Amino acid sequence: MSKNREFNQEIDIVMRVMRHAQAAVKSRFIQDVVPNRLTIVQFNALQHLHWYGRDNGMYVNELGEHLGLAHNTVSGLVSRLEKHGWVVRRKCEEDRRRARIQLTPQSVALFKERIEYAVDFWDHTFGQLSPVEQENLIESLNKLKQVMAKPVWPSYAQLHPRDDDSLREKFETDLDELAQAKLKLVGIRLILAQIAENRNEHELAAYLNQAASEEIRHTNQIFSLLGHGEHFENLLSSLIDEDKVVYEELLALLDNAPCEDEDEEFVLLRQMLEDSDRYKRWFRNVKKQKNR
Repeated sequence: MSKNREFNQEIDIVMRVMRHAQAAVKSRFIQDVVPNRLTIVQFNALQHLHWYGRDNGMYVNELGEHLGLAHNTVSGLVSRLEKHGWVVRRKCEEDRRRARIQLTPQSVALFKERIEYAVDFWDHTFGQLSPVEQENLIESLNKLKQVMAKPVWPSYAQLHPRDDDSLREKFETDLDELAQAKLKLVGIRLILAQIAENRNEHELAAYLNQAASEEIRHTNQIFSLLGHGEHFENLLSSLIDEDKVVYEELLALLDNAPCEDEDEEFVLLRQMLEDSDRYKRWFRNVKKQKNR
């Protein structure tokens, strides 16, 4: 029993050292990233492009698979990186409708700088050990690596199978995400159309309303392909959930609003809260009736 306790204490020390080492590396990593105004996710995307797409770049869906992110999320991520000069989209020679994401010279320079930062980091950490301590540590870590490498870990291909069923499932997931994105575009275009009407820009308002109408048609066609009934129920549930979130955010805004009860902003928020509560009741009642 005493021997087991001693062994557990040693394991605890090993795990604690590994956590501290990981935290130190992450802290240094953040120090490198923050000055460049990059988020951790953005930098991870650049890293994968640096590792796997250095020569020919990567398609958005390929980058998404590596990052484990949805197509729409990665598309927005790439757009922000492109806006700030970190990546560029280049038309694919084999298929001009598609584009490969490639690093810009600005990103290439970033990774060259990181090599220098890494050397400096390890010089001030690992370099503080004596040559003998360094040799012993490397020998011990190599032995630990050999022991821990014995289990057969799943490969990237195993975690991301490419058989027909999984490809079809991924395709349908991407279609669903596309439909969700189009739904957001509908709302934005309708709002802009109303603003354009108020500004007497009637031609622009007509174009925006027409575009919104076509987006609705596209979205409906996608959901029909995927199984309209099932997605209708899912969308109705998500609408009710979103209403709850909006209601709570409005409550928080009212509680923290830096204005008086009579101010225009406060009156608007209070009206929106009442409307939101009404919408919530409507759709909750509709869902109850459908579930009977």
